[in-house]
Amino acid sequence: MPIFKYSGKFNTFWNLLIVFLILIISLRVPYQICYQTFKYDFIYWFITVFFIIDIFVRFNSEIKIGIKILKTRKEITNYYLKKWFVIDMLAALPLAFIIQSFFKNSNHVIQVVTIFQILPLLKFFKAFSLFNDIQNAMNIIPSIMRLTKFIFLTYMQTVNLMSLGWVVVGGVANIGDVQFTNLEKYLRGLYWCMTTITTIGYGDYSPDKSNNIQIIYTIFVQIIGVGIYSYIVANVAGLVANLDIAKANYMKKIEEISIFMRSKNIPLDIQEKVKNYYEYSWETTKNISETSVMTELPRLLALDISLFLNRGILQKVSFFKNADDIFIREIVQMLKQTTFIPGDYIIRQGEYGDCMYFLSSGQVEVLVNENKVAVLQEGSPFGEAALLQGEKRNASIRAISYCDVYILTKENFDIIRIKYPDFNNELVKVIEERAKAAKAKK
Repeated sequence: MPIFKYSGKFNTFWNLLIVFLILIISLRVPYQICYQTFKYDFIYWFITVFFIIDIFVRFNSEIKIGIKILKTRKEITNYYLKKWFVIDMLAALPLAFIIQSFFKNSNHVIQVVTIFQILPLLKFFKAFSLFNDIQNAMNIIPSIMRLTKFIFLTYMQTVNLMSLGWVVVGGVANIGDVQFTNLEKYLRGLYWCMTTITTIGYGDYSPDKSNNIQIIYTIFVQIIGVGIYSYIVANVAGLVANLDIAKANYMKKIEEISIFMRSKNIPLDIQEKVKNYYEYSWETTKNISETSVMTELPRLLALDISLFLNRGILQKVSFFKNADDIFIREIVQMLKQTTFIPGDYIIRQGEYGDCMYFLSSGQVEVLVNENKVAVLQEGSPFGEAALLQGEKRNASIRAISYCDVYILTKENFDIIRIKYPDFNNELVKVIEERAKAAKAKK
């Protein structure tokens, strides 16, 4: 049997299925025990079979402990036997059914069977660990997962038990000749529980003033309810804030810049350009600087991210398409990213070149003596002729739209040319082709 990947699709699907089954039994078993309606029906055997299968799956699934992933069958087996095997086995085996089948005539079998009917609930303690595995595999925002775990694994279970408790202490009484079914009693207990813990308390269901047990139970539920309600409100508020934290930082930045420009009497047209630039930055990068992220990471890890981000632009450039990985990894470390707004002159005709450019996104126009002669699209290199020939720029490059470009300095450009002759040859070919095209137009 193969070892299932920790973050693989099967493992993630299986964890979601087991969590769903745990949720069912954690709601179903207390209800059945409360009303003494425990049945070995299809749902019982369905869950039992999958819990047994789950044991075999765990023996053949990678396990993550901190940053370490156990991948060999020996490591997985040793860890699983020490950690979860006993709980999974007790929760999976139909011990209540076996005991009841062998000791049908025993007077104490009901009490013993009830204890073993609770054993599947042991699986509930594993649900928190499964939720963590799901979060890591699906890359879910921690605040969302934290709130989800609380709702499904704490709130729903607590409300379920308190609702059943209200039925047990006699909080739901029959009305006249109307005899409530078990489900109707539970529904009214759930209604009372929800109105109590949310501090609404309509008063239509309240404790019998002469029943001390109901009074004490109500006080207990109110205390628990206030804590649960406060926790949910605080977490929802924190969740909303965390989900929109980037937007909040962006709005704060815009406000600070607006105040600065107004205080310095910056011309309105420049103010508008500044605001438009930040709006573009928000739309494309959520105002998060790539450089600030990269500087905090180890060099090789930052290089892997740079390769992922920049491989697309390098593949668009003709003389990089057939380059080997060594060349790509080296040149990626030399590239610096910057942005130009519409109308910006990236290169001016007549100036000495100190770098070349690779257009990542947007469009630029090529101007000779302020006359447009061409338009360059994504993936186009430009500015290399002046570096290669050691002459002044023979044309201007102006941004038509917002443009993200990568810069290769002359110093790094010369290093690359010397170390990689194929790159130098491709550059010469591109320049010759452009020269022929320009001559043909003339």
